Amino acid sequence: MTAFVYTVRLLAAAGIASLVATAALAQSSEMPGVTGEAEQPAAPPANADWPCEQPLRGEMSIGAMWQGPDPSGIQEDWRQAPSVVALVDEIAPRRVPQEDALASVRRFAAGYQGEERAKILTQVFVGVFETLSSERNQIVRGIKRFYRRQDALAHRMEEGWKMLGEIDPNSTDLKLVEQRAALQQQIDWDSRVFDDRQRLLPVVCEQPRVIEQRVFALSRAIQEQLAVTQ
Repeated sequence: MTAFVYTVRLLAAAGIASLVATAALAQSSEMPGVTGEAEQPAAPPANADWPCEQPLRGEMSIGAMWQGPDPSGIQEDWRQAPSVVALVDEIAPRRVPQEDALASVRRFAAGYQGEERAKILTQVFVGVFETLSSERNQIVRGIKRFYRRQDALAHRMEEGWKMLGEIDPNSTDLKLVEQRAALQQQIDWDSRVFDDRQRLLPVVCEQPRVIEQRVFALSRAIQEQLAVTQ
């Protein structure tokens, strides 16, 4: 039973082994011979509810993605331009192949010249950035909720095995037999759900980085079209 519980806990912590190890290595700083003070509990590791191997990064930064005209004055304007909204809706979704999205940017840019071109392409970037940044934030929150559900499920399985171990497997008491069977059935079901969810984790954990890469590629394509006018 102890080995199983240990395995469940390892699974629940999949992807955050380094964080757990960091917490486990916390040692008392008390000097030899000094006594009288209670040892302080170790602080929880940062991002303890992040189960992915990929490090959790903060929100995306416009400055890291954009070297074009200052977008600060038009961050609300893009929603008032129907052509910009239509293009953002077309190129932002991840289901749209990236090459198709880049081609759409080039076709769109060809219809504008001069200062108008610079302004509307900056609006396109802001629209893409805000749309995909919001989507990325939602995914990050979803991954954290996923971890908390898995952790709760792992604890429930642990408690189930503990209760199961307290019931005599050789008992002929019908009530105990039925209770043991019900517990075993619940544990088996929880284990199946846990494993099915865990298999999805690697794909889900890739999505924040996929979005970052898409924003960067679209930003570069938009800036290339800005350069055409210079």
